[in-house]
Amino acid sequence: MEIKNLISADNWTFTGFKSSDLLAFIHLAAEPTQTKVKLVYCVTLLKNSEEEVFQLEFNNLNEAIDAINERYQHWEFINRGQRLSDGGCGSCSAH
Repeated sequence: MEIKNLISADNWTFTGFKSSDLLAFIHLAAEPTQTKVKLVYCVTLLKNSEEEVFQLEFNNLNEAIDAINERYQHWEFINRGQRLSDGGCGSCSAH
């Protein structure tokens, strides 16, 4: 039985799901109000790593995590925090 990697409260800042030219991930956004700035968690779907297809906003991280895992867990899990072993920017000692 294959164990699925899912996005969690510990890894949401550097993981996501990928399918062909689509990428789904969670990020923080700010929503200004008259008296303060409200932080929201956004589940964003990008095409070709730059064109936004759509975005869902959530008031708390757990709701965003549940939504992205429910919608995209069948896609390839990606960990953007892993170092690259074959060179490139992610493999330098500065990371």
